[in-house]
Amino acid sequence: MNAHVFEHEAMATCFAIAIADTAGPYARQAAAAAFRELERLEGELSRYVEMSDIARANRLGWGETTQLGADAFECLLIAADAALATGRAFDPSYGSQPAAGTAADAPRFTLDPTTHGLTSQAERLHLDLGAVGKGYALDRMAETLREWQVTAACLNSGGSTVLALGAPAGMAGWPHGLGDGSSARTLPLVHAAIGASGLAVKGEHITNPRTGATARTATRAWALAGTAARADALSTAFFVMSEAEVRAFCAAHPQIGGARMTADGNLISYGTLRSAGAGG
Repeated sequence: MNAHVFEHEAMATCFAIAIADTAGPYARQAAAAAFRELERLEGELSRYVEMSDIARANRLGWGETTQLGADAFECLLIAADAALATGRAFDPSYGSQPAAGTAADAPRFTLDPTTHGLTSQAERLHLDLGAVGKGYALDRMAETLREWQVTAACLNSGGSTVLALGAPAGMAGWPHGLGDGSSARTLPLVHAAIGASGLAVKGEHITNPRTGATARTATRAWALAGTAARADALSTAFFVMSEAEVRAFCAAHPQIGGARMTADGNLISYGTLRSAGAGG
């Protein structure tokens, strides 16, 4: 397979785009357009950019409201949906300071679709889109590539979340590794995304939003979904959730796949990843 690969630093990681079946100069222009979209999104979604939508939201006290741009609002809608669906195993607002008398599982913010308004339900709101924002950026970058009529491409953010468009000519999909050691599998990824969360790069850095303690139920977790934003969020949730919870979630959502690497090196997979032959 011959593919042109382009890289760009943003959101504190390296984003990469591999484009196949396209002339090099045109592929470079299309990748440059996608990276411009990435830079724009970083200015709206990063909590470290002082005037970003998320940074402004993080200055809100209880009951205060701010209006969000379309991308920040959509990304938070995806995040809020993932938080609800996983019983807060994923929650971008878990670091918020709750208001006095607020229930532990009460939402820390509300969204108004008619005004794109966000209202804080916390004493001090703290949003962190690190586990969904990069995936959202990949989805929007993929839209840019489609506008450039690029059909065979694979995008990734730091290797942790991968989004595949169409496969290169003559291939079933973009090869993607899952698991380690004797449990390792290679999957052909096409028109789908897979996110990974674990201890390999940053050590014990994932907090269980339900308890506030460090999550230790697995050494690594993956989620397969139709969009990178959802795969990004669900891989974090699957790392936090118990084995039974991940199994039940994938059974209830047939379009989702999950996998977890246990401490003894076994790869256990669920849903569409199980049917794809990724362990079990």
